[in-house]
Amino acid sequence: MDDRTEVLSLRRVAARFINTDEQTGLAELDRIAADASRVIQKRYWLLITTSAATAFATAVTLLPWLALTVNQAPGADVIGLIGLGCFGLMMAAGASWRVFQYGGLKATTPQKPVYADPEDSAVRNLERLFAILQLESSPRAFYFAPNGARRYVDRRYFFSKLRAAHVANDSTIRNALFGPVGFWFAPELFLEADVGKLIADAKAKPSRKGAPKQYDHTNAIIALIDHPKVRALDISKKRGNQREIIELLEDWYEGRRLKVPSQTQLAPYANQILETIAKNRSS
Repeated sequence: MDDRTEVLSLRRVAARFINTDEQTGLAELDRIAADASRVIQKRYWLLITTSAATAFATAVTLLPWLALTVNQAPGADVIGLIGLGCFGLMMAAGASWRVFQYGGLKATTPQKPVYADPEDSAVRNLERLFAILQLESSPRAFYFAPNGARRYVDRRYFFSKLRAAHVANDSTIRNALFGPVGFWFAPELFLEADVGKLIADAKAKPSRKGAPKQYDHTNAIIALIDHPKVRALDISKKRGNQREIIELLEDWYEGRRLKVPSQTQLAPYANQILETIAKNRSS
């Protein structure tokens, strides 16, 4: 084994791709995964509800069908057909989730991943790791079987839209992940590699640890400039507009589970948004 080659969890490798300080990178991974989970939450719970309902319907129809068939009772064929229909719906629900993740029933090409903010620098670095893992020439990730043996996974495991689940602690996105073969896949993955070389090969640019920004004003302003409510504002009513933008800024921070600045702190940024809108409309 090369001196710089390590066996690390894929989550720790991803953290190093994101930040030179591993603990900071792990915290960023948790944030990314939590945001991605919120994006898919409704769709995933619809899948779970549909699967549970059709599984129950299958059971309550096929079991009586067996009893009726054994007793050669009339109506057995009809109940059997209903049960098979319910079973088909259950399988269709699972198939639809696979199609959502891989673009089809088979994983053939990497899909556009699900993230709350694809332009986030941490997300971009994470995707550079996955781009490396999608190559046949790259080190293969693996998990440990109960007997301690390594089980290597195919590169297609990183084609899914939900590939962030491979490095997440968040249960929603981890539980939602299908493998390219079979159904749910949630074991912890590991990688044996020179992480520094992988980062260089991927042309990733991990952030350097520094004093974290208390408030993310820049992204908040960018997000609100094109907000429908902001675009519909009547610029002539400055005071009312400022209050409305402050409320939207508060919603933006709360939606990302960030510390919400005071209204006094938000007021200058609300004015900055109003000034930008006024300039855009006058040009």
